[in-house]
Amino acid sequence: MRIAICALLGVTTGLSMADVEVKRSDVVFMGAKDAEVYQAYGATLVSWGGHAWSESDAAVAQFKQRVDTAHSLGIRYCAGLAFRTAFAAMIDFDDDFMSSVCRTLDGEAIVVPWLWDHEHKGHPAYWFCTNAPGYREYLRHQTRQAMVTDVEGLHIDDYNGTAGTDWRGGCFCPHCMAAFRDYLRDKVPPERLAECGVDSLEGFDYGQFLRDQGVTVDEFRHKVKGSLPLGPEFVTFQYRAAAQWVGEIRAYAEELAGHPLALSVNSSASNREALVIAPQVTYFAGEVGHEAETLAVPGRPIYTFKLCDAVDRPMTCTASGTDWAFIAERNLPGLVRTWIAQAYAWGHQLMAPHRQWAYTKDKGTHWYQSQPSDYADLYQFVRAHAQLFDDYDALARVGLVYSNAATHGQTKTMRDAGIALARANVPFRIVIAGDDWLDERLTADDLAGLDSIVTIEPLAMDDEQAAVLVAAADRVATWTAEANMSELVPRYITLAGADKITVVPRAVPGDDARPLVCHLLNRNYDGERDAVTPQTDFTVELQRTALNGAQIRAATLFAPGAEPVALDLTQTDDALTIHVNRLDLWGVVRLDRTEK
Repeated sequence: MRIAICALLGVTTGLSMADVEVKRSDVVFMGAKDAEVYQAYGATLVSWGGHAWSESDAAVAQFKQRVDTAHSLGIRYCAGLAFRTAFAAMIDFDDDFMSSVCRTLDGEAIVVPWLWDHEHKGHPAYWFCTNAPGYREYLRHQTRQAMVTDVEGLHIDDYNGTAGTDWRGGCFCPHCMAAFRDYLRDKVPPERLAECGVDSLEGFDYGQFLRDQGVTVDEFRHKVKGSLPLGPEFVTFQYRAAAQWVGEIRAYAEELAGHPLALSVNSSASNREALVIAPQVTYFAGEVGHEAETLAVPGRPIYTFKLCDAVDRPMTCTASGTDWAFIAERNLPGLVRTWIAQAYAWGHQLMAPHRQWAYTKDKGTHWYQSQPSDYADLYQFVRAHAQLFDDYDALARVGLVYSNAATHGQTKTMRDAGIALARANVPFRIVIAGDDWLDERLTADDLAGLDSIVTIEPLAMDDEQAAVLVAAADRVATWTAEANMSELVPRYITLAGADKITVVPRAVPGDDARPLVCHLLNRNYDGERDAVTPQTDFTVELQRTALNGAQIRAATLFAPGAEPVALDLTQTDDALTIHVNRLDLWGVVRLDRTEK
């Protein structure tokens, strides 16, 4: 089911695959920084790297200097585009900019809601339409500004463009109406059109069609994904069109660069709307909610990480603007340290939080500023032990079925199930059943090697994919909110003497010469002290099946700020027990295999 990155690049000359891949041990920055900051953290990749602010010699020279600074330190650089927040530049670029503004069902201009405190030349922050030729020409212009010097990749913020305006009542601009008419002609059967009361597409205007039926903007906002005629098709069209446009921008950027580019987008990668872009990108670099207000190590990012694994795309995430506003207000670097450790433990990254966008409805845009002393040691730990991170995938004995078609009503339930599996230290992976938004299809091969398969009703998938689960019925268990995890799946990992320790066994697929590793994350965070409470003198018992039957001869604990420690082992035919003397925030246990 994995989506091949090399096939998506479309070219075979120029940069090597190593230049466009994201490694598990990468230290990623969200935007350009000074050389001293890069060095403090051990940076290896800049994402969200921006572009020259104009075509002037000064602007081009400044952007080139930012890229050259990174390259001089061996850091790969990804330039950046903005599909929604560059409203001021669009106003300056196109005198006829109002013809490219997204429109509600009533024809009102749509404004980007989180930019309520911004304006330019007396205009608010209009939400511009990525289906409008004028705005597309501006985005090509922005792409040229990003490609004025040699870079390894490109990041797109708000890559969905017009898609998502359904929540604001749009977009019903003339460009969207024309493009939707073409979509209906190419993709929707005549019998479906007739069912919805559309006899002919000649001159068909979906906005007028809804207005003729008395549909209001509020009704559209609340019903478009379900009960309105052609509502599901309209939303599908907008998201598919947005993904296709991203592909066109990537191809244009690679044509300008003359070589393949890593492509990332700001996607939470957590639902159907956020995953539709997966085939177009090399990696995600998205805002993922971290539930800072709970003053606990969050579970939500784990679900995102597992979905990214399922589509074979790394996630170099940041927290949400409201998360960073909370951290800035309370000064909680200790909580952020748990976010960093958790991301790497699950095989992904939290971008170095040196300076982060923060947002609240009251304050609008502001910033969280940290110091290298807050976090750099964790990133340097990863760099110093890259061999324990790179190429490793999570071991899995349980599958959680993710139905893309069911995410409208089940996103929270699917996420809750994934978090429950993780909290119970069940080694699992997500397997995807696709739909008309995501082309992946569930097959028997996706279930190979799994002892149990957890599903959520209703499955909402086509008959062919449902038949795959029917054939595996003896391994299927149905998740409910009241489900007892120990009754659904076998127990693979058992803790004794400590609580709230996340255990993540990982291995290099197909390479028995490399040791296994087992990440231990201490979730005993105390909000009053802004620190985790160390756990001492506890054991971790791993069933042999959790290690794919591997035989282990030695265990060594590596942890930030500490010397490696040899751990005592107790072994039986069925299980391996590791004794841990002390765990502070996070440690990686290297499990050396018995030589054959």
